[in-house]
Amino acid sequence: MNKVKFLVAAILSVLFVACSEEENLSQTSKTGFLVSLAEDVKVESRSTPEELGEPVASQFNLKITNQVTGSELYNGSYTSDLIQASAGTYAIEATHGENQLLAVDAPYYKGTAEAELADGESKTVNVKCKVANALASVVFDNSGTNTFESQFVSYGVRVSVNTSVTTLTNDGKSAYYRAGSMPVFTFVGSLRNGGGEKEVPLKNSDLSSPSTFAAGKHCRITLKLSDAAPGLRVEISKVEVDSVTINETIPLEWLPKPKVEATGFDNNNTLAFVETEAVTPKLDFALSSALQDMKLKFDFEDEQFASLDKEKEYLLSNAADKAAIEEALGILLPDVGDTQANIDLSALTDKLHTNNGTPTTNTITVDVQANNRWSSEDESANLTYTLVCNKPEFSVAVQPGNCWSREFTIDEVQVTGNADVEKIKANLVYQYYNGIGWVNCTTRDNVTGRTQQFSSTAEEIAEKTYKVRALYRGAIASNEVEATLETPEQLPNGNMDQWSYETYTGNRYSFNPWSDGGASFWDTNNDYTTRHRHNSSSVTMANYNGFHAVSYVAGRSGLAAELRSTANGRGNTRVDFIIHTHNELEINKVAGKLFTGTANVEMTGNDISGSDTYTEEKNAAFSSRPTALQFYCKYAPYNTDSWSVHIELLDENKNVIVQNDKTSSETKNDWTQESVSLDYANGTTYAKCKYIYVIFKSTINEGADMPYREITQTFYILENGSLSAHTYEPAYVGSVLTIDDIELVYDK
Repeated sequence: MNKVKFLVAAILSVLFVACSEEENLSQTSKTGFLVSLAEDVKVESRSTPEELGEPVASQFNLKITNQVTGSELYNGSYTSDLIQASAGTYAIEATHGENQLLAVDAPYYKGTAEAELADGESKTVNVKCKVANALASVVFDNSGTNTFESQFVSYGVRVSVNTSVTTLTNDGKSAYYRAGSMPVFTFVGSLRNGGGEKEVPLKNSDLSSPSTFAAGKHCRITLKLSDAAPGLRVEISKVEVDSVTINETIPLEWLPKPKVEATGFDNNNTLAFVETEAVTPKLDFALSSALQDMKLKFDFEDEQFASLDKEKEYLLSNAADKAAIEEALGILLPDVGDTQANIDLSALTDKLHTNNGTPTTNTITVDVQANNRWSSEDESANLTYTLVCNKPEFSVAVQPGNCWSREFTIDEVQVTGNADVEKIKANLVYQYYNGIGWVNCTTRDNVTGRTQQFSSTAEEIAEKTYKVRALYRGAIASNEVEATLETPEQLPNGNMDQWSYETYTGNRYSFNPWSDGGASFWDTNNDYTTRHRHNSSSVTMANYNGFHAVSYVAGRSGLAAELRSTANGRGNTRVDFIIHTHNELEINKVAGKLFTGTANVEMTGNDISGSDTYTEEKNAAFSSRPTALQFYCKYAPYNTDSWSVHIELLDENKNVIVQNDKTSSETKNDWTQESVSLDYANGTTYAKCKYIYVIFKSTINEGADMPYREITQTFYILENGSLSAHTYEPAYVGSVLTIDDIELVYDK
């Protein structure tokens, strides 16, 4: 018996049914029969004729005979059309197959009905069909110590009905015989190792009962080899007899052709996606019986799969073909004999690429065979499935703030659409064009990443503007953008060699850190400590009412700036008797200050009781961002005191970008290099620099706590290429800080 064990009864409980009575009868006013067929078994749900498909209907023969005259009205293939007839009583018989005496896998179906037809009447007749012959099948139990496989080279059960003989082996087939026959069963086998032939008649009470072999009865005989007795003894383990239905015995060819059902594809069997996109296409096979074979053809534009022969038709039943496909595509194919089968294409779409960014169209044509039928029998079926792999879209950008004097950093790639961001990033390099070709960005430690660093020892970077991009998989490039390096700048007059001075009543001086007629970048607080020069009274022009806090002295090479803490200033008082007494206002006790920008002095009130102030305006334009400030200094603290330096970079709105400072109380009699670093946090984008503010102070203790004493102060004037000494007293002077060779460091 060619049994379809996995076919549920609900699917095939109805072999095929003609159109509904109401519908068909509405189509005609002629006298005749409309015949429908059904299985003679009651089931809970019924299938439609379309589920069986062709050629089910044509498999049955329909015969209609007038019971009075014995004449045949119709004898031919089943038809659902109206069979015209005159009034009368008719016998209707539907059959399929031949009622052979004995054959293998040859079911015979039969159904009968009687109907009386009046003039002008159209009648629907339902003929219930069933298995009209009987069958037997054999199961060989190989679970014991002695097994049929171990003892016999070949074996089976010979079935005899009169002179007809056939043999059932372990292939699952059944012997069909005419109902009412009394078949004889005999075990036959060829022993191993030349043991000869063995024949054992099979006797059992069920095998001698006529009811076992009635129409529609299925006799299942289970045999085993006895373990207890010496030698070999074939025994009947059990005999089962039950009624068999059409849906258990239906020929494979009657079952629906296999169908391929696609998931993830559109109505045209096309799936378009971008490289790396997570898609889950799948081909499910709707099978009514075990998978017998599958044909596959491939036409791939993806260069990875050039090994697939476009002209070849691969067969699942060919082990070499199956292995080649699985290895090339990275997918698993079902096995011949699977009752539930599919092809999951996810692993393939994970691998599919564009060809250097050019979309690839990759087609798979699938034809599936089951129950001796191919999917391609349906000429309207589209069995070609197309996978279109498109270029992933991603882009880069460079923030101006991430372009420094010796390096630039590209923003992390931005992936748009459905591409897998992590997969893109995992196989991505960032590159710049060096004038010859594209090279990977690397740090000075030769680490590949988004930052390109150039030598920190180079005086100048040869190129200031570079094209940059991201490159995925060594083949697909992003957009190109430009990264422009900053030009490293030094502070004007950083060597402190450019000075000018002003004189006023009584050979008094005020010094400016820029040359005559030159542009000012640096300034001092001299306009504050000598602000008394704006008055004309000889009293207010007294030395204790003013003295320059900053002037120049001989430097490491050339000149240097000398910053003195001073208490001289407008509004001080002094009485010259035997013991000198003087009074310095708290607002006049200031550090000597050298800074970038402009000093703004505000004077209020009269000479004695004014409340003057000054501020440093941070307006020194500067467009580079250094990493450190270096300079040389000497320091002579008075009592316990400390000098300080502060640096900050400001953006166009004068917001601080980065800053740092340093103080020290250590006496320095010789030139000592000091450094203040500007520490930029990794991963932080900093604004471009618009202004720089650097300020040196001779003391951090301005006001009441500033230490000073009254002395005669020596200062110098550059005349005819040499310094000439001048003195000033009384000078209320504290700590002295000397600054030279101010330099900015660029290491980023």
